[in-house]
Amino acid sequence: MEKPISALEITSSGVKLAVGYVYQHEVYILHALESSRARLVKGNILDNEEMVIAIKELVNQASKELGIPIDSVVLGLPSTGLEVVSRRGETNTTDPNSKICDFDASNCISMINKQKGMDKVNKELIDIVPYQYILDGNKTYEHFPKNKVSKVITMVADSEFMDQAYVKMFTSVVIKAGLKIDKQVNVTNAAIKYLGDFDIKANEYVFIHIGGHMTTIGFAYDNRLAKAQVLNFGSENISQDIAKKFDISLEKANHYKCVYGIAKNPDFDFVTPDGFTIQALADVIQESLDKLVNSINDFLITIEETARNLFILSGGGSNLYGLDTFLANVFQNKILRFTPNVYGARNKAYTNCVSLIKYYAEYEIHTSPTRPYDLTLTRVQPVVDGKTGTEKKKEEEDPLMTDLNDERL
Repeated sequence: MEKPISALEITSSGVKLAVGYVYQHEVYILHALESSRARLVKGNILDNEEMVIAIKELVNQASKELGIPIDSVVLGLPSTGLEVVSRRGETNTTDPNSKICDFDASNCISMINKQKGMDKVNKELIDIVPYQYILDGNKTYEHFPKNKVSKVITMVADSEFMDQAYVKMFTSVVIKAGLKIDKQVNVTNAAIKYLGDFDIKANEYVFIHIGGHMTTIGFAYDNRLAKAQVLNFGSENISQDIAKKFDISLEKANHYKCVYGIAKNPDFDFVTPDGFTIQALADVIQESLDKLVNSINDFLITIEETARNLFILSGGGSNLYGLDTFLANVFQNKILRFTPNVYGARNKAYTNCVSLIKYYAEYEIHTSPTRPYDLTLTRVQPVVDGKTGTEKKKEEEDPLMTDLNDERL
């Protein structure tokens, strides 16, 4: 087995770490744990030192339990300020027989990086997500067509940008914790890619990931993340509203929320030990959810009408009893709730971490980490009489010309 993949996500409820691998397209989790020592506050890391300690504690515990060193992670980034731009990169293939190889994909990425508009001010390119490849004769492929024959290959990909300072806020604490970053990945993109493995029977939908204090709303089209927005509201905010309304502790409020959720009064008289009915609790929860409903409505205005017919919910906050029925009644559509079907992390709260492991394991464009990002490789010239075709041609034109002058693709 190859070295396991470690996925790290810094969230509004704490820091999550999942260690696992992918075998025959299935994710297997060896270890999954969360630390609530440090968390995001309104999307930001307020105490860097506490966050570094929390990361170190998680990694050290995982390393100890698994008996393997963990020195690098796939870092999941939230969708705050995410900008998705579709780009094309085209190149001649480098193999003498025109067989497509990994270098060609790397060249396409290099071409995309060189395009005008890719050097956005104060923005960082966090990922390039290919979704279509075009070969000679307009043959199209969804996945990288390695070993297919074509003189030219075009990659169509989504380029994902985030605020440079915001990304650095996350990467700096990971590096200070003594870890290398294998890849930065947007968690919403990874989750939507992972959902593509399941029989959803919908080409487009709205993905809603509800966390402790943050909710992400994403528009998924053809197994791609088209756009996303983040709301500073989550499950713990509902608990706070319950505690305030009934003048009870946050611990009690969370207990009532988890036990009863959005439910109706039973057929017999019943009040909680704190003197309120189940319906009164449901009314407070639904009133608290107005913040989420308003944000979803604002988001729906910006996307295709056909995408509004299906919501897929995940994240720990989507466990709220009755939430699916409530949203279905409000938006008059179909609601699905998604739980990762993997041993070791069969929990909605770990949807993103499981998705990160799957995404990184099957990311098609694997290039050497030591290779310059803007390097473009060239086609190897066939050898004739001990010389490449280019050398022979130039010698015929000018016998004094002996240097190699390959065409730069």
